[in-house]
Amino acid sequence: MADSIESFVTKLQAEGVEAGKQQAQTIRADAQQEADRLVAEAKQAARKIVEEAEQQARDTQERAQTDLRLAARDTVLQLRETLGRALRAVLVAGTDPSLRDPEFLKGLITNVVMQYAQADREGQVSIHVNVGDDVQTQLADWCRQQLAPEAQEAGANVDLRGTLREAGFEYEVEGANVEVTLPSVVDVLSDLVSPRLREMVEKAVAAPSDEQPQGNP
Repeated sequence: MADSIESFVTKLQAEGVEAGKQQAQTIRADAQQEADRLVAEAKQAARKIVEEAEQQARDTQERAQTDLRLAARDTVLQLRETLGRALRAVLVAGTDPSLRDPEFLKGLITNVVMQYAQADREGQVSIHVNVGDDVQTQLADWCRQQLAPEAQEAGANVDLRGTLREAGFEYEVEGANVEVTLPSVVDVLSDLVSPRLREMVEKAVAAPSDEQPQGNP
């Protein structure tokens, strides 16, 4: 009987130890599984953070490059506009005195009148010339005594008027009106100079980017 009780106790102890071992193994396995899961989630979260940081860095760099390109474009446009205004100011300063000079206008008007007269020798062409009121006063005697007789002989009638508000003159022949005024002359000269000016600006802007940095020997 004592052996049976002792054997029973021994069996219970053995079963308890085994159950404890199994429980411990189960706990360790669960803990390991949970630890692996947490590590995997941590790695995934870390990768996501790195990817987001890299994407944010790329976005920031792209925005910076875009901002720089826009700033460079605006700077070039402002430079062109400033140079264009300066160019027009120079052209106006150089052209205005000539277009207000009666002697200079005499030569231009004479050339215009004679070219039309020679081009239409079969008929009598009428040319209306309009200048500023003050210039008309200075050219009236010259027109009546010199230009008109020469034009009449060449086949043209000249009518000098003084209602123009601009420096220079305009003339009308057979319904066609042509201006040789300060704005029109400056526009023509600006068109001739502007392409070259734009080319110079573009070369000046592009020059720094064309320079390649030199490495250390």
